[in-house]
Amino acid sequence: MIQAQRKEKSRNAARWRRGKENLEFFELAKLLPLPGAISSQLDKASIVRLSVTYLRLRRFAALGAPPWGLRAVGPPAGLAPGRRGPVALVSEVFEQHLGGHILQSLDGFVFALNQEGKFLYISETVSIYLGLSQVELTGSSVFDYIHPGDHSEVLEQLGLRAASIGPPTPPSVSSSSSSSSSSLVDTPEIEASPTEASPAFRAQERSFFVRMKSTLTKRGLNVKASGYKVIHVTGRLRARALGLVALGHTLPPAPLAELPLHGHMIVFRLSLGLTILACESRVSDHMDMGPSELVGRSCYQFVHGQDATRIRQSHLDLLDKGQVVTGYYRWLQRAGGFVWLQSVATVAGNGKSTGEHHVLWVSHVLSNAEGSQTPLDAFQLPALEHHHHHH
Repeated sequence: MIQAQRKEKSRNAARWRRGKENLEFFELAKLLPLPGAISSQLDKASIVRLSVTYLRLRRFAALGAPPWGLRAVGPPAGLAPGRRGPVALVSEVFEQHLGGHILQSLDGFVFALNQEGKFLYISETVSIYLGLSQVELTGSSVFDYIHPGDHSEVLEQLGLRAASIGPPTPPSVSSSSSSSSSSLVDTPEIEASPTEASPAFRAQERSFFVRMKSTLTKRGLNVKASGYKVIHVTGRLRARALGLVALGHTLPPAPLAELPLHGHMIVFRLSLGLTILACESRVSDHMDMGPSELVGRSCYQFVHGQDATRIRQSHLDLLDKGQVVTGYYRWLQRAGGFVWLQSVATVAGNGKSTGEHHVLWVSHVLSNAEGSQTPLDAFQLPALEHHHHHH
């Protein structure tokens, strides 16, 4: 009898403890900056992960220069609600939701990564572009969602490449300082990294392409992209609070049937080496050359010398990841000068044999011909015309 009572008592105690613990978790979840419908559904592990991440995000924000305002929203102090005019009210309501308005108008999602590459924040809009949820990604490592082939590039872009080779601080310092967390805050600026003194590295702006996991990709469209989408990441490295604040853009879908082709867009079919295999006759609406002068020649022959290295980088990204958006570049005209273009390129083909792969190179024509009096390449000189054709 006593035995049974004792069992019952400890069962009750355990139930009471569990109930108390659940209540604490429930209260903690309510403090998260998430809609109640979501926060009430979270399991304990997620609540802990999201709470820790939110605290890290607040520190990350406070370390900005200038610090990011996590202002309390509400009327300015000392103003009675009745005294504000309608304009003030409207702008206040708008400002309160400004972040939401901006996110909805952006063609992509916003995220912040800390030093280790964990998502401190990712906007809920990621679900539209990748089919992944904000709650699942927050606090997780970006490397869990990036194609393994792109990991080293992301490390490099985060400026972690140098750090991961040797100890980040001299051994004498790290052994003497007992608390490693405080030394994180005092990390010297990235610029001080000895292995990378190049000016390009010092610039904090970042722009690169990665393949991110997506539940929305059509299977079998392209072997390289199956289960992944190519994302153009543009953003800034935060020097003191080491990390990256960035915008992710998905590239347009590959099949041309799905692309709205505007009047100022021209489509080339290229070899993997960027030799022009075919182009539309409309090309002559935008430049002083037709298919007969373009087909069979390399794109590199027409790219302005100063833009060639950028196009080469885009070419490498294209072969590596299957899709890319070039920067703005100049395409030389037969009569001298150039037009400005920007292209979206996609490796297309049935995926079975590389032999059948080609590149769809969709170019937006951004300008009329410029600098037409200035020959920039030998083929633009009339005297060399006949000479050129003999080769």
